Amino acid sequence: MRGRIASAAIGASVAKSRASAAAGQQAQAAQAQQQQAQQQIQAQQKQIETLQQQQQQQPQQQSQQEDLTQKLQKYADLKQKGLITEEEYQKLKMELLSKT
Repeated sequence: MRGRIASAAIGASVAKSRASAAAGQQAQAAQAQQQQAQQQIQAQQKQIETLQQQQQQQPQQQSQQEDLTQKLQKYADLKQKGLITEEEYQKLKMELLSKT
């Protein structure tokens, strides 16, 4: 009888040990998944910030390009009307293009 009780106690101890080992492995797996999820979130946040910065820069570049185009058109109109010479037009155009 003592042998059976001792055997049952040992079996219970082994079962508890295996259960705690399995629980430990599950906890480690859950922690690894959580870390991976956090890394993905951080990567996505960086991508969002990069896209926002690009969107902020695009209107500035477009407005600068429009200003450049408008000024060149204005200089061409002045030349066409005879208010400035070809040399003055070329000089103004070169100055404007060298600023960009």
